[in-house]
Amino acid sequence: MYYIALRMLMGDTVKYLALVFGLAFSTLLVVQQGSIFTGIMRRTSANIETIPQADIWVMDPATRYYDEHRPIEDTALNRVRGVDGVDWAEKLFLGGGEASLPDGTFAHCLIVGVDRNSKIGLPDVFTTGSPNGIHMPDGVLWDNLGLELYKKVKDGDILEINDRRAIVMGQVAAKRAFLSNPTIYTTYERALEYAPGERKRLTFVVVHCKPGADKTKVARNIEKVTALGAKTTDEFFWSTVVFFLKNTGITINFGITILLGMIVGIAIAGQTFFTFTIENTKQFGALKAMGVSNWKLVKMVMLQAFLVGIIGWGIGVGLTGLFGMRTSPRTIIAFLMTPQLLVISFFIMILTILGAALVSIRRVLSIEPAIVFR
Repeated sequence: MYYIALRMLMGDTVKYLALVFGLAFSTLLVVQQGSIFTGIMRRTSANIETIPQADIWVMDPATRYYDEHRPIEDTALNRVRGVDGVDWAEKLFLGGGEASLPDGTFAHCLIVGVDRNSKIGLPDVFTTGSPNGIHMPDGVLWDNLGLELYKKVKDGDILEINDRRAIVMGQVAAKRAFLSNPTIYTTYERALEYAPGERKRLTFVVVHCKPGADKTKVARNIEKVTALGAKTTDEFFWSTVVFFLKNTGITINFGITILLGMIVGIAIAGQTFFTFTIENTKQFGALKAMGVSNWKLVKMVMLQAFLVGIIGWGIGVGLTGLFGMRTSPRTIIAFLMTPQLLVISFFIMILTILGAALVSIRRVLSIEPAIVFR
């Protein structure tokens, strides 16, 4: 019986391909837009992942996400270092400024100041130069984010950052962040000169815990001792992601696109599958006349639905994967296909074909065997 069901399904090549195409297109929309959505959300916290050694981030208690920060006192560094469970702690400065480029244009830059000895906060990937470039007089490292607009800055170029001289001593390649502004890395002290501000200057203290220490417990101890905010890297990552989810239109915009993909898939699959059932009414009637039970017919229809669903899902995921191969962490397009997303899209496909199959099953169950003799 199941072989007959497959022969019935594939006997009409045009309708079979239409079913597969509809589900593949629906899957493509869901997985591709979902991957872009997760990629964008990942980029909101990309700067946090730039420092993999950090177990805990210490900040002003009111800080909600990475790009929102209020300076704290420099004395916080030593107070954090004295907390039980802390292996080491280093200072980190984040600021902004206008950089005059060699061709006469300018760019708003993120200025990152790191400790000159540990260099915690510098990216791991160097296109040119070395971490020691920040030790040179007026030395900075330049990250163009992979944008053609800023690739014109080369080693040895002299920049003016807030009317102060800076010499590019190397090129780095950090993970691309949510904001598309080039980043300048230098020593903590020089960064303070490039971005003059208020009395309090320290942005973050990044902490590495002692082996075996409970990171969450250490973070709570830091809060208790210093009266500052302290979040583990995971907590800080997710608080940043959740902020963008709740306070921007990204979620609803991508949600609408994914919903449209589901509707298109259900509409195409449902209509085509129902038409397929109508045109095979006599065949189902003949099977009933031969004594095939309704339950057996239901399983035949479900087999047909699941087969086209799985094939369509596989094609849609494959096409999305090909699209993802054309992107990278440094391209403008944010793309991150996760196992969770594939599982979700698979269950969406299951719901789609179940909806299409239920419409067709009702028609099959109402068929009278006598139709064969008309």
